Amino acid sequence: MGVKEDILIRLCEGETGGEALARELNVTRAAVWKAVRALCADGYDIISDRRGYKLAYADVPCAEVVEKKLKTAWKVESHISVPSTMERARRLAESGADRVAVIAEEQTAGRGRLDRRFYSPRGAGLYISAVLRPDIMASDCGKITAYAAVAAARATERLCGAPVSIKWVNDLYMHGKKICGVLTEGGFGMESGKLSYAVVGIGINTGKGEMPASVTERASDVFTESGVRVSRSDLAAALLDELADLPRAASTGDFIDEYRRRSCVIGRRVTVNGEYDALAVGIADDCSLILEKADGERVSFAAGEVSLKL
Repeated sequence: MGVKEDILIRLCEGETGGEALARELNVTRAAVWKAVRALCADGYDIISDRRGYKLAYADVPCAEVVEKKLKTAWKVESHISVPSTMERARRLAESGADRVAVIAEEQTAGRGRLDRRFYSPRGAGLYISAVLRPDIMASDCGKITAYAAVAAARATERLCGAPVSIKWVNDLYMHGKKICGVLTEGGFGMESGKLSYAVVGIGINTGKGEMPASVTERASDVFTESGVRVSRSDLAAALLDELADLPRAASTGDFIDEYRRRSCVIGRRVTVNGEYDALAVGIADDCSLILEKADGERVSFAAGEVSLKL
């Protein structure tokens, strides 16, 4: 971690003087000034006066700040900009990490399901990927994505007060607009058939950012939909506290009733993978979607792309 990142962490904790920063970081006042200028160039709104420096809007989810807010045990690392928090988290998982989370102010190559681009502009959302090691079989992996969606819905709803629904399998909606996407990946033991690790990536739009019109037509953000400006540090801590229960929840499945209750798909006509046009009638215990076709036949999908029929 460099001087710039160290100063950002301290600014997240409150106003601090240049002389104190130089002393704490064992650098010159000129180095502090240069780092502050670099942070301003990165887009951080930093106010400088005779008392020192402070963030105009202290909502940067720094690792040390998030860790202080946590009620559960996690190791958190934060970055100003990374290509992808998922890629960074996967490397950590492959090196043996557990209960580690990666947060970024910006992703330059964020991606969603089906390898689509996930727009994640600086300061406009919470972009976080977490490594966990649930003791489950590969056949139960659908529960990981489903529980992650429930965890994100709980955390968001608790902080902003507006109801959050889930579009099978992994999108969160508020007032009919998408505010969050979930992506899960994992490693498997070829002989055991068990999951060796899971990486859960979650992107929650907390405020407006620069996105193409094709995205803003169907997506929104927590502030626009709820009127509440949620602290991203608070949201990150609340989300990780919920995700800490993922290994147990994925094993027992005791969250599935809530997953069903939050569904905005059940009872609606949908298309799946652009092929089926059917009525969504339920969600099975393995979190697959149950559809009823026009002839009454029922089929289930463990994965796929669902579109709601208007």
